[in-house]
Amino acid sequence: MSDPVASLRDRTGILGIALVQWAQRGTAPEPGAARQAASTAVDAIDALLRDLFLLRGRLVQEIRQADNAARWRVA
Repeated sequence: MSDPVASLRDRTGILGIALVQWAQRGTAPEPGAARQAASTAVDAIDALLRDLFLLRGRLVQEIRQADNAARWRVA
């Protein structure tokens, strides 16, 4: 995950498209495509949660490092 923001944007884009396809399942020419879209949406949500968790961990680590560096500068 080199660029977490880009990854989040990509995954939310995929999620958005899949949710639209699922929402239009009643008028879809092929019911199987809507079902696949639903699975894609679930996969995108799982990936987003994973990416958010990793991003959160990085941010917490950076905050702690910044706090430690600030303590050394003050002391």
